[in-house]
Amino acid sequence: MRYAILRDLGVSSVLCLSERMLERLVFPGVNRMAERITVGDPARADDLTTLIAETLGVMALVWLFTISLYVISYLSRRPLRPYATTLVTCAILMLIFMGAYGQWMTMPPRPR
Repeated sequence: MRYAILRDLGVSSVLCLSERMLERLVFPGVNRMAERITVGDPARADDLTTLIAETLGVMALVWLFTISLYVISYLSRRPLRPYATTLVTCAILMLIFMGAYGQWMTMPPRPR
C-alpha cells in the first residue's frame, strides 16, 4: 500500500502541475483575473512561486478525495484498483480546467 500511495502522490503532482501549466498556456489572462488571483500583489501573478502555490492547492484538493478512497478501501477491507485514484484525479482536474474555460469565455475582450 505504501508503494501505491507514493505512486499516486507522484502521478497526482505531475498531473496537477501539468493542468496549471496547460491552463496558463491555453487560457491567457485567466490567472490574472480578480476572482482567480492567489497573491496579494498582481505583479506576481505570473511568477513561478505562484504557479507552485496554485499547484499545491490543487494537489491538496485532489488528495482529500484520494485519501478518502484509501480510507474507504481500508475500512471495507477491499483492495483499491490501481487506476481508481488516477481516474478521480483526472476527473477533478478536468472539472477545474472546464471551470477555467468557462471563466475565459466570459472574460471581456482585450482592447486593441
